[in-house]
Amino acid sequence: MGSQGSSIDASYERHYAERASRKVYPTEFVVRTFLASYPRLNFKKPVAGDRVLDVGFGDGRNTVLLADAGFDVSGIEITQGIVDQTQGRMNDLGYHVDLRVGRNSSIPYEDGTFDYILACHCCYYCDDGDALFDNLREYARVLKTGGFLVASVADRRSYIFEDAEQLPDGSMLIKKDPYKNRNEYRLQAFSDTPSIGEYFSPLFENFSFGSADNDYYGIAERVFWVVCQKKGSD
Repeated sequence: MGSQGSSIDASYERHYAERASRKVYPTEFVVRTFLASYPRLNFKKPVAGDRVLDVGFGDGRNTVLLADAGFDVSGIEITQGIVDQTQGRMNDLGYHVDLRVGRNSSIPYEDGTFDYILACHCCYYCDDGDALFDNLREYARVLKTGGFLVASVADRRSYIFEDAEQLPDGSMLIKKDPYKNRNEYRLQAFSDTPSIGEYFSPLFENFSFGSADNDYYGIAERVFWVVCQKKGSD
């Protein structure tokens, strides 16, 4: 991992440390995808005991939701400091979860471990030398046959890409992050759902798509929701 990864590690560890004492709430798209039903959501809902990996769990806002639902929850984050902080929060709340240091392209679990992966606002983060496809390949490795990926995927029109530099591999070098966490880091973005499906399709199938276009008082957050199944499933 080069200096790019080291910089974002320090930024996010500081970001979560500053919020350690705050109560946190789950992300809306995660609540809706896992707990609600929609006409174009082709998704076998997890049941109690299913193994779920929460990638980039951060402050644990979605980890709590998954544990409350009775799932067997594991998670990865990019620094030991973030892991320790959130593990402490989970322990204080009485949740038994397995949280480890890992990255999108390097997940410290065996092949075929999980029934579901949740990658909320994180799958498109690309470390030095890695592409989004490397992240997806690693997700597919740790998913069981028939397993589902539930992810948010960046929309090129979103605020984070203002003045970003387009790189030859299709990723964007962030230049103007209002939160100061991702400057000089690479994120992969898409313009529409067909291009997402095409990019993901060597590894995944049975796609369901949604999207959000929100203006949070001057922060224009635009994102795609993707639910898909590891290829080779029945």
